[in-house]
Amino acid sequence: MDVFTEDEHYFGVDLGSSGIRLVDLRLIHDKPTLVTYGDIELPPGIMSSDAPTDQQKVAEVLKRLVSDARVSSKNVVAGLPASKVFASIIKMPQMADAEIAHSIRYQADKYIPMPLEQVKLDFTRITADKTAEQIDVLLVATPTVVANKYLNIFQLAGLELMALDINAIAQTRAMVPATDIDVVIIDFSSLTTDIVVVSKGVSGLIRSVNIGAKSLIRVTAQNLGLDEAQAEQFVRKFGLTQTKLEGQVYRSMKPLLDNIVDEVKKSIDFYYQGAGTAGKIEKIVITGGPAAIPEMPVFLANSLGLAVEMGNPWQKISYATEFTDRLAGMALSYSTAVGLALRNMV
Repeated sequence: MDVFTEDEHYFGVDLGSSGIRLVDLRLIHDKPTLVTYGDIELPPGIMSSDAPTDQQKVAEVLKRLVSDARVSSKNVVAGLPASKVFASIIKMPQMADAEIAHSIRYQADKYIPMPLEQVKLDFTRITADKTAEQIDVLLVATPTVVANKYLNIFQLAGLELMALDINAIAQTRAMVPATDIDVVIIDFSSLTTDIVVVSKGVSGLIRSVNIGAKSLIRVTAQNLGLDEAQAEQFVRKFGLTQTKLEGQVYRSMKPLLDNIVDEVKKSIDFYYQGAGTAGKIEKIVITGGPAAIPEMPVFLANSLGLAVEMGNPWQKISYATEFTDRLAGMALSYSTAVGLALRNMV
């Protein structure tokens, strides 16, 4: 899903359901270095629309953000959310990546629930061992209509879409060092929660659950008899603290969060069964705005029996010290944009 040449400069753009974020990096002394960044809100529901007029509106907002952030490049790497992709682990004989790219179409129709002429295909090699007789490959596909929608938005904004990455893979790139430990990334967004099992620095399983911040706010509003604006304030202020408001906010959100926890457990089991290994998840990394809900890390740690840490997408980036506090405060919202900007750098 890309058209890169070696010397192209590009920046990362995260087209989220509620806003757009961009990050521009340059390699300086072989270290990814922050040049500029920015974010802007989108009208509610506009990214869910396929109407040409709404795509034009998104393009206009994006164009304004690029201008305000003073980005010099016109080349963009964008990301697709897990809800817009099909992802499966498939087993193949040992072969070079060029051979995988050629051969994968002959296996893809077993795993993709759409005609292959209606999707864009890509893959990531999971098995690093070049001597293994059989390898695991992460097959990813997105409907062509979705890819064309993104392409159209960037063209309308006067930008060149160089590659469509997957948000989960971008987040792995930004937040997970290429070590031997296995982790799970949980990305909370306004509409969905994405779960990524990462083994040895590679995204091995990607799935999306239709529970997000709006679901948590809505159920809190219904249970406490509030409008959604008030409920959002209660969620942000009291979160999962059981000693505040007699635990009413906690009890409202818990059933939905229990569903997410169950999906995380199922994802871990499914990944290791499919991989045929007896691996072990060492920790959970959480990101996205709702990860900042009070007591969310504690709730997940207790529910999953694993250490939970807040994701830090800036850990591989060099930046001026005066930006430290500001960037730390935005870390949970920028994991995708940073990871997109890091493509081909790490």
